[in-house]
Amino acid sequence: MPLWFAIIGLVAWNLVTTRQLSQLKRETDANRPLPPTEVARQFQENTTRGPISVIGKDVRYAPGSDSYKIDFSWTNATTNETWFSDVKLSPDGYGVYVGQIRNESFIQPLGYKESFVVAIKSPSPLLD
Repeated sequence: MPLWFAIIGLVAWNLVTTRQLSQLKRETDANRPLPPTEVARQFQENTTRGPISVIGKDVRYAPGSDSYKIDFSWTNATTNETWFSDVKLSPDGYGVYVGQIRNESFIQPLGYKESFVVAIKSPSPLLD
């Protein structure tokens, strides 16, 4: 009988420890910078609108400011012109990196007056 109590105790301890390690791994992963390919993917997905087709050319992460700089190009399908620019994405403190594209040749075809806001989301530590 004491052997069964010991086995049940070890199994329970193992489950608790595994859960704590899993939570710690998720929290650690959430505090790491996103891979450049993921930043470029989200950026292209969030900025390609209407006649504007966007391609992320280069993604750089600055650990000191915890920000991303994205060099990108876009093509306006109505004029068939290609343009180049960059944008800096800064953290909002809640896992989202936000920036504004202010280039007139980008925002005017989309119907914006001053800027186009773009956001990149990092994964939540609570989700698997």
